[in-house]
Amino acid sequence: MKEKIKQIFSKTKANSILIRNFGNNSDSYFYYFTELSREKYENNFLILNKNSKPLIITSVLEGAGIPKSKNYSVKIAKNQKQFYSILKKNLKGKIIGANFHFLTVNSLKKLKKSFKGKKFIDVSKELDELRSEKTKNEISRIKKACEITEKTFSEMKNLFRIGMTELQLAAALEFKAKKLGAEELAFPLIVASGKNSAVPHHNTGNKKIRKNELILIDFGVKYKGYCSDLTRMFFSGKTPKKITELYSQVLEAKELAEKELGQGKDYSNAFKVANNFIESNLKQKMMHDIGHGLGLEVHDFPKKNFGKKSLLKENMVLTVEPGYYNKKIAGIRIEDDYLITKTGFKKLSNAPRKITEI
Repeated sequence: MKEKIKQIFSKTKANSILIRNFGNNSDSYFYYFTELSREKYENNFLILNKNSKPLIITSVLEGAGIPKSKNYSVKIAKNQKQFYSILKKNLKGKIIGANFHFLTVNSLKKLKKSFKGKKFIDVSKELDELRSEKTKNEISRIKKACEITEKTFSEMKNLFRIGMTELQLAAALEFKAKKLGAEELAFPLIVASGKNSAVPHHNTGNKKIRKNELILIDFGVKYKGYCSDLTRMFFSGKTPKKITELYSQVLEAKELAEKELGQGKDYSNAFKVANNFIESNLKQKMMHDIGHGLGLEVHDFPKKNFGKKSLLKENMVLTVEPGYYNKKIAGIRIEDDYLITKTGFKKLSNAPRKITEI
């Protein structure tokens, strides 16, 4: 992480960078630079300086629970006056960078009033660019999250039974994933059966899953803070020929999109080729983007582009998820996670070539 801190200061005029972690608006950069839970260690400040370890400024209540680490230092403030005294001593120079995406207007006003003579600038764009290219450690964690998700999917035949509700199946998948090492879900798990599969972001509910129904499951977990995001298709019986053909076409659209992945390539082309194929063969424009960045957040960097130019770089991690949705027939989405390399891409997950029958 030392290299990442060097990089951020090479991209901005800031002399110090201040990250504020609120309880109700936790900043993922607090975890990024410390690997401490942003939810557990709320209401803390984190200071980044060029030639020193990240500094956490915390309260007596939370300070006792922060583990010792060579990756950061900790200062405990007994009261608000001491809190600001520590801030003043450790905010170097006159230009202070802050993540304006998470810093509230009132907090910014208070900081400006307390530290007259210092200029606060927004470094959110530079932080986001920094996070878009993953380290080896980050890639390893995302890969592990993908492995846990795929292992959980491989247990579907043991977890599923006719007549269970979407919510019951979702609970069974979550429990199994946690037994396999997941910390938590990366996002609310989507189980969409029958006609519900035609709703891209269906709210998993109490609908009972019947025999001979299509089941779409959009599922991801977190491992050591990092996310996976996979979508798989199942059928509770023998898959009809029409559904098999639709799946094959969506899979072909995904494979066309994959060819557009690689260092220096335009991510928007992945959307264009998949959309053109689905529009030509299935007479429908894609309802959502081809994918999104993946990392600490399930929608990480690079952010969605929906056909807008976005050049890929080595060590970016992203998803490809073409979909087809027809309320009279079904909805089919296939999603995998990819690491961008110098020569193309590496799959971190691998969807079956056919719908899994359970």
